[in-house]
Amino acid sequence: MNKLLYLKKASTLIEVLVSVAVVLIFIVAAVTSLLNSQFLASISKHKLQAMYVAQQILEQERRLSFANITTQPSLPVTLDTNGTYNTTADDFLGNRIITVINLDAYRKGVQLQINWKEQVLANKVTMAEYYSTNITNDPSGIPN
Repeated sequence: MNKLLYLKKASTLIEVLVSVAVVLIFIVAAVTSLLNSQFLASISKHKLQAMYVAQQILEQERRLSFANITTQPSLPVTLDTNGTYNTTADDFLGNRIITVINLDAYRKGVQLQINWKEQVLANKVTMAEYYSTNITNDPSGIPN
């Protein structure tokens, strides 16, 4: 009888340990899923912001005279959460590099690279987005 009671207590302990292990697996999975979704949401937000910045910069390049469309070195880029370009307050800090290739006498290829850093747990990962367009020289002097 004593042995039966001992086996019953041991099986109860095993059941409790298995239950705790299952609960821990679900908790770890939920936390991992939450962290991944926050990271992906941050990347999506910053990609959208990078696209907004790129559109504005490419439009500024289109407004320049054709001769002034030239390669530019890395310059800082910021965008606040309200979508205001070139401000100091914000969570989107990065840089932009403009590379211009002369395709022929009347066309230039403009490539824009937007870089920023994302926080991934304890590490920062550099992200990059590339945008490009061709700008033609209209004989009337008005850039396209």
